[in-house]
Amino acid sequence: MKRYGHLWDRVVCWENLVLAARKAQRGKRSRLSVQAFNFDQERALLRLRHELATGTYRPGEFRTHWLATPKPRLISAAPYRDRVVHHALMNVLEPILDRHFHPDSYACRKGKGTHAAADRLQMLMRGNRYALQCDVRQFFPSIDHEILKFTFRRLVKDARVLGLMDLIVDHSNEQPGSPQWFAGDDLLTPLERRRGLPIGNLTSQWFANWMLNGLDHYVTSRLRIGAYVRYCDDFILLHDDRRVLKEARESIRSYLASLRLCLHERKVIVRPVRCGLTFVGYRIWSSHRLLRKDNIRRFRRRVRWMREAYAQGRIDWDDIKPRLASWIGHARQANSRHLLRRLSREWRFTRGGAEQALCSPRRRVEQYGNELPVHEPQQQHTLQSEQQQRVPSGPALSRRADRHGARNRTVHGPCERGLESPGFVPEPTRSKADPDGRIYVVPPGGSGRGDPEGPTRRRLRVELVKAA
Repeated sequence: MKRYGHLWDRVVCWENLVLAARKAQRGKRSRLSVQAFNFDQERALLRLRHELATGTYRPGEFRTHWLATPKPRLISAAPYRDRVVHHALMNVLEPILDRHFHPDSYACRKGKGTHAAADRLQMLMRGNRYALQCDVRQFFPSIDHEILKFTFRRLVKDARVLGLMDLIVDHSNEQPGSPQWFAGDDLLTPLERRRGLPIGNLTSQWFANWMLNGLDHYVTSRLRIGAYVRYCDDFILLHDDRRVLKEARESIRSYLASLRLCLHERKVIVRPVRCGLTFVGYRIWSSHRLLRKDNIRRFRRRVRWMREAYAQGRIDWDDIKPRLASWIGHARQANSRHLLRRLSREWRFTRGGAEQALCSPRRRVEQYGNELPVHEPQQQHTLQSEQQQRVPSGPALSRRADRHGARNRTVHGPCERGLESPGFVPEPTRSKADPDGRIYVVPPGGSGRGDPEGPTRRRLRVELVKAA
């Protein structure tokens, strides 16, 4: 493997530090620590550059907190100036590491990610009958520092860059986790070896991904199982023969033991592909994929909290819209059209006694098929005529129900119902000229069906949907 040198000058150069500060403050400019650093950014960067050049730089203390879902995890946040150093280091190391990563490793890489990993797994499931799903037990808390530093030296030979990487690893805070004994250990060996990387550091993600890069090449080159995909410490092997996967499981267990890591025995399963696999937040089959139920439950709780906080004035619409858009983007990667329609009825926010609702995502999904909009809440002073233009097409009964003489009713989604409601749409009438049950809604100022000014009028064709 090629080793890279002469990297230190690129790490501490002025342009790289300015770029690192710009990346570190993304999405965090309103925080006091970021504002204090940016208030005198030039002097702060010059001081940081001097400490790095003279070897006097020392990382600060972490701020820690626990996350309870989906499982208890200790999250560690480094001081802002340390995050600038992490970005400056990774600006130089990221192209080098990415060049040596396996193509089927999808964590922390540009052009990869969870959605690409799900697409790749779904494609592999169409050509294989069985899958071996593995998970490394307590991966981040179990990473051995000495073994990780050895992997650094297989790729980098610049002494000062290696010294900075070792300093970041050695300054990792104590991570929770039970000790593990391996072949050749005595009673005190797990206590003598330092282990664990803080979850929350940019460098921790890349170092952990590099730690398992050898496993990727071992599976595909030595075990010769090409149907393979890995996201961080969760990886899946696929094959037509169940016995091949069972033999591979024992070989992987031995390889991870050489890194002082072990598999999570309750999660190491060989199963038929037709039963579906849970991976990167989805429940995946060869023909389709769905969101995990616990993901949906957590999102619904988050929406209830946002509705309550918005009603009390603790958050604004600018805080709500990115969260909804982020989850919608994740959900749309699965077969979730009906789920989004159902959940969109809950996306109604009120403040000060006046209802302020989203502009019916359900109605927009039915009209355009693919796109689910997120609009700002309606203002209380909006005119009724403008609301009728925004909600022009209340879905009615299906053609089958309409042919049986059922009453034609309008469905308004999250808007209030009734003659006095701001989103009410008058019930359109069916003429004898429309035997197929179609409804043509004419916007204000337009002409009706059969008007001699037909070429100039605008019509919206609305497909009938059975009312609830």
